[in-house]
Amino acid sequence: MKNIKGFKVAAALYTILVTTSCSTAPEADGTLTFVETDADNTLTVCHFNQVKNTIDINLSDLIEEFKIVRFENSDSALFKSYGLCITDHYIGIRQSANLPFLLFTHDGKLKCQVGAIGNGPEEYNQSIYDEVINEKTKEIYLASFAFLPKILVYNTDGKFMREIATKERLSKPKVEVDDDRDITIIHMPFENNKEKFLAAVHDKNGSFKQELKPTPNFLQKDFNQEIFAYHNVPGFSFFLTSSDTLFHYNKNANKIYPKFKMDFGEVSETPMHIYNEIPGYYLTAILWGKGVIAVNKEKQTSNYARLINDFFGHMEAPMFNFSNGWFYQMFESGQLITQIEKRLAESNCSEKDRKQLKELLDTIDEEDNNILFMGKLK
Repeated sequence: MKNIKGFKVAAALYTILVTTSCSTAPEADGTLTFVETDADNTLTVCHFNQVKNTIDINLSDLIEEFKIVRFENSDSALFKSYGLCITDHYIGIRQSANLPFLLFTHDGKLKCQVGAIGNGPEEYNQSIYDEVINEKTKEIYLASFAFLPKILVYNTDGKFMREIATKERLSKPKVEVDDDRDITIIHMPFENNKEKFLAAVHDKNGSFKQELKPTPNFLQKDFNQEIFAYHNVPGFSFFLTSSDTLFHYNKNANKIYPKFKMDFGEVSETPMHIYNEIPGYYLTAILWGKGVIAVNKEKQTSNYARLINDFFGHMEAPMFNFSNGWFYQMFESGQLITQIEKRLAESNCSEKDRKQLKELLDTIDEEDNNILFMGKLK
């Protein structure tokens, strides 16, 4: 991904919003401004230069329970993780190009390989960009990186079921399936596409229902931008780097609402960043080691945040790793050994934590398959 250039566009959009709506002064720590963009929508703006403090957040404040999943060591189950989708009973592993999607149970057992790599009508020949596992219908939806005008649907035994044809070739699509089994797709529309759409909705049978045409700030000339959607909150929350704002797509209103953005002020170069959203926070990962800014929606405060895994040894955990309503932290076995040894060497590691860490350490072999820490968001 190139350095993010969308701030100028977003700044122009923000100026329009401010001049045509009501802006309210912050009432909490002074890092936030709120802009009423619609009768039923408020945009939260975090002022980067005003975020000064760093706080610790316990993982137990965010998730219901904590699980350690050790994936089986059979040859067919070995993988190098590229992305994952966790549900109440399954863990889907999206691998890199030319490797199939794998479905595991929560005890780390491989259930099946989903579909196959190839050029056939039931196969995928490029990287999967997003996926949905619907436990109620026992269906898995796979969206390829680009160039295909369809979403492929398999069952949880890995067998092909059907495809959902779209009106144009998809570009970095993100997908959600709601309780009505409507399939919503958001992707990057290109200037030269004949049937441009930003969002489209299909019914459970794959029939087209509606679309939302893109405004100019969403149109792309090339693949140098990215789209992110982590599926942690009701409503389709997504971030397209060319617009530099976290949006929600409201299917019922068929409208896009701006929900959150960073104001970086008069910086010489806007730092590369990504937005995520979980029920209690807006999260901004400032890349290249600068940390994650957590905006507490209720308290209206902004801080750099460290996530502490108080379920397991009080090890520091990644603050940004939330997807599909779950926290996740994937380790190669050798990597986890190193992290545990590092924690054991720290002076503030209690005897209780040491006992817990050593018990797991003694059971890990460097040749083991990956180990996953995970928990469902509250």
